[in-house]
Amino acid sequence: MAPPSKKSQSKKFSKPASMNVQNPSKRPFKAKGKGDVSAMPLQLEDEVPDFPRGGGSSLSREELDEVRAEVDAEFEAEERLLKKKGKKQNKVQRSSQSTEDDLGSLFGGGINGKLPRFANRITLKNISPGMKLWGVVSEVNEKDIVVSLPGGLRGLVRASEAVPPFVEDGAKLSEMNTNLLSSVYHVGQLVSCIVLHLDDDKKETGKRKIWLSLRLALLHKSLTLDVIQEGMILSAYVKSMEDHGYILHFGLPSFSGFMPKDNQSANVEVKIRSGQLVQGVVKSIDRTRKVVYLSSDPDVVSKCVTKDLKGISIDLLVPGMMVNASVRSILDNGIMLSFLTYFTGTADMFNLQQTFPSSSWKIDYPQNKKVNARILFIDPSTRAVGLTLNSHLVHNKAPPALIKVGDIFDQSKVIRIDRGLGLLLEIPSSPVPTPAYVNVSDVADKEVKKLEKSFKEGKVVRVRVLGFRHLEGLATGVLKTSAFEGSVFTHSDVKPGMVVKAKVIAVDSFGAIVQFSSGVKALCPLRHMSEFEIVKPRKKFQAGAELVFRILGCKSKRITVTHKKTLYGAVNDAAAKRSLLRYLKRSDKMSLAKDKMSPIMQLFFGVPKDVMMESQLQITLSKLIVCLPFLAGLS
Repeated sequence: MAPPSKKSQSKKFSKPASMNVQNPSKRPFKAKGKGDVSAMPLQLEDEVPDFPRGGGSSLSREELDEVRAEVDAEFEAEERLLKKKGKKQNKVQRSSQSTEDDLGSLFGGGINGKLPRFANRITLKNISPGMKLWGVVSEVNEKDIVVSLPGGLRGLVRASEAVPPFVEDGAKLSEMNTNLLSSVYHVGQLVSCIVLHLDDDKKETGKRKIWLSLRLALLHKSLTLDVIQEGMILSAYVKSMEDHGYILHFGLPSFSGFMPKDNQSANVEVKIRSGQLVQGVVKSIDRTRKVVYLSSDPDVVSKCVTKDLKGISIDLLVPGMMVNASVRSILDNGIMLSFLTYFTGTADMFNLQQTFPSSSWKIDYPQNKKVNARILFIDPSTRAVGLTLNSHLVHNKAPPALIKVGDIFDQSKVIRIDRGLGLLLEIPSSPVPTPAYVNVSDVADKEVKKLEKSFKEGKVVRVRVLGFRHLEGLATGVLKTSAFEGSVFTHSDVKPGMVVKAKVIAVDSFGAIVQFSSGVKALCPLRHMSEFEIVKPRKKFQAGAELVFRILGCKSKRITVTHKKTLYGAVNDAAAKRSLLRYLKRSDKMSLAKDKMSPIMQLFFGVPKDVMMESQLQITLSKLIVCLPFLAGLS
């Protein structure tokens, strides 16, 4: 292609620039060649107009530069702030996630590699079926057993999972004496159990029920006669009672056991019956007849240590087994120990040797220190093992429960302050003090960010017992001022006829769930939410509303209250009370059975069974007339 002529170039650029902007060509642009581009004069970047196809700017060049500088500065400042916020959020999120993972995760295996920060803990988040746990019986009911587990957890054992197969026989179990469980188990008994499954609690969101089994067939699943050696601790059921001893059942059909009566401790007066769970030391083994002989002397059982067996697997470890352990490292909330050559486990601060570990507890556990410990829990899936150095548990005894839930102690002393976690207290119980732990959320009614500023070691505080961990022997307390108010703190404080204030926490079609200031919950049925028959709860029953109720009764820790004014209203009119008494005496509806009137008055109005005094009656004649059909129906 021939280069464009100079004549055409001069004609093209001879026109002023303003004409090209104001009078643009309506014809489409066509490139004429490379010469056009090379011939155009170059413009600096600063000289390029901000809006090349728009009108000219009314600002001068200096003003434009100033505006650009301000915009760039604002943009850079905003970008730096966003980056800073993002880094901070990521850092907090990573730290909270790592802390939560460390606190709630289980680890096992060897001690090589990166050591964990925290000791193993069993929580509702990480507990899973197949875990083996050590616990203590806290309640024995007709149909189930309540077991206190490590970490303050609570497990349930159905009757069918608490008795051996030769006692439980489907329909036969229901026909047996209702006191079967209480005759076989007792409160304070240490038991080994295994997690069957977990159910979400339908009444309270976020809570799960832990169902356990005490069957030895599951705990001794990997146990064989070849593995059993003299000196081992084994649990067994009493299958039958003979003249010279007891025939034992280990839950497995491959071998049986025998315990002579002479090996029982003379100081222990315990009636042994069929189906009872006993613990003993292996004295001898008859491998030909496949019989294991045990001794149930408590002193021998409490001092027996599991020997280091060759090729022992984690499936043969049983909760409650005592082992020789050595300290390997110090963790943030406990210690790591090694035992039986191949295994490692951890003990948290609530399972140390000292009952009241101070803030300098780490000094008492130098590396390679030899201690006796018992296995608290085993998780076969992660190979995590929890240990306890508690002096009571090491001696195979449950810690004593010297306090009751709801007790108030004015002279409790602060022993240790755990930053951001809580306080360890010493409660002056008798005959020995009891340790108690107060969570940071229960320290005060208002949020306390720094415990070390509000509390000092040695300070005397007033505490109310909120709960008790039977396995660790540790009480949980509360320091809130609101916790000392109110007449109902536990279910044992509930008495029919009491007038109480409660807060509505949930409303459903069947009624309302209310909560007292102590945290105890009750149910107000739909028919007791109004004087009239209603189809749905009234508007005043909203979450957070505080109302007045009267307690109707408490059965199996299920409290029922009423909001009917005819039942919770109080008057001081003596004439009305006398009229009411006269009405009760001559009323045909209430005198159907004279022996039923007194229990009704006691149930609904708090009147003693043997005394019907006018001063204790808190209801008018007109109000009682409204309630007569209801009361007569329940009588």
